[in-house]
Amino acid sequence: MDKYDFIIIGAGMGGLSAANFLAKYNKKVLVLEKHNIPGGLVTSFQRKGAHFDLGIHGLYELEEGQAIPQFLEYWDATHIETVPCRGNMACYIDGKKYMFRHGTIREDFEQSFAEYKEDIDKLFRVMETINKEMFSGTEAPEPPYDMNLLQMISFGMKAKKQKPMFMKYGIKNAKKILDKLTDSEELKAAIYSYCPYPMVFMAFAYQWGVFSNNEYPKEGMQAIPDAAVKSLNRMGGTVKLNSEVVEILVKDEQAYGVRTKDGDEYHGQVISNASPQYTYQWIRNEEKLVGKMQKAIEGKKIYPSICAMFIAVQDTYDFENVDCITITGTQDYKLAPEGYNAENAPIVINVYPKRECDKYRSLVALIPLAYEYQNFWQTEAGKVRGEAYKGLKKSVEDVLLNRIKSHLGSEFTDAIVSHELSTPMTYERYTYSQNGSFMGWSAEEKEYGKYMKQRTDIKDLYLVGQWVFPGFGVAGVMASGYYLAKEILKNDGIDLKKDFTDYFSGK
Repeated sequence: MDKYDFIIIGAGMGGLSAANFLAKYNKKVLVLEKHNIPGGLVTSFQRKGAHFDLGIHGLYELEEGQAIPQFLEYWDATHIETVPCRGNMACYIDGKKYMFRHGTIREDFEQSFAEYKEDIDKLFRVMETINKEMFSGTEAPEPPYDMNLLQMISFGMKAKKQKPMFMKYGIKNAKKILDKLTDSEELKAAIYSYCPYPMVFMAFAYQWGVFSNNEYPKEGMQAIPDAAVKSLNRMGGTVKLNSEVVEILVKDEQAYGVRTKDGDEYHGQVISNASPQYTYQWIRNEEKLVGKMQKAIEGKKIYPSICAMFIAVQDTYDFENVDCITITGTQDYKLAPEGYNAENAPIVINVYPKRECDKYRSLVALIPLAYEYQNFWQTEAGKVRGEAYKGLKKSVEDVLLNRIKSHLGSEFTDAIVSHELSTPMTYERYTYSQNGSFMGWSAEEKEYGKYMKQRTDIKDLYLVGQWVFPGFGVAGVMASGYYLAKEILKNDGIDLKKDFTDYFSGK
């Protein structure tokens, strides 16, 4: 048994962020990760001469002065070298190809949908204004659950006054806003194709606002967690890989440590980077409290899961500066993910920059097929992946690949070296993200903004990551680590917010 100030379950970016902030202030921190690499959804792997990320293509927040490099700099982490993602999008709608190019996106929309120029003007004006209001330079808000009634009223009044377009359009469901702004089914499909999930319109405004203006780490997304682990080690923190937590130790309604699958026991306050559903399952006693906590999230809707197909392609195929390919239909934006199958689900293919050490170009195709698809992917009791699961997975992979080939043609087909499909079950197994969710809780109108607290009903047990404030995205989960550390460090009279602000205002 070893004693620490804080034990963090999971080396995802939320857990690594909290660990770094706490270690910077001399807390003794241990991070336990069930796999052999850190990063959670921000990891990379090698397959047959190609380097793959788990689906994140580029990050706007990796640009200089943005959240991710600021966090890394504050921890004195290694600077991450990036390459710009400035490619174009090839969008197939019911088989017809449209091209949207870096730097001329609005003009390309107007040329592609000439009859709907007025709709396009309004649509882009709304999205541009929403983005300006979101990035207006205002101070990041405190978690809404920490505001008293007067603060919440004041915040709401300011938001309505300072961000009228965001309030009018941004926090409404995308389908509702698209139907309001245009009658063109093709135009709606084009906007929806870039991130084909049911979300508030603000998410689409953001995605198109940073379209082709992202950065990608030269060494792949794995460079981000690797830098965080190195900075944590320099500050005296410890990361133990291949260490799977199976129990959170609780006595008298207070967490005091964890036990791993290997039987090792570590004592200290506990921070979980896993989804709350898994976190609560690891508590063996305190049934009444756990039941209360489980009931509180019982009706909360989870963000849709995804499948990902990892495809390696020879250099004989020329992508002609296209780094995103979407395949969709005019009815897709009207459907919930439960209505998709392998034949009709929209497909988003990210084409990654080729690293010097790679033999082939890597593509990751993302497909929103539900966690419950065909009776939970034909898994057996206990989510066991047997022969029926393997058969269904192979069948889905074949259908999806044939759909991609039919759009990209024989030259692309001949250039394919390898392909491999992962299902929502895969994502859940590797990340302890409930239902294989890629973004935590649902980002639809009825659920958006209803954040969970990072403190649980059990003393000294905290949550971090995409399931708590401020929500999903790499920058978002890293910010969750900042917000949690800020609250914890208050107990020692440390004002992390002031220190962080002063550090960058003095540069």
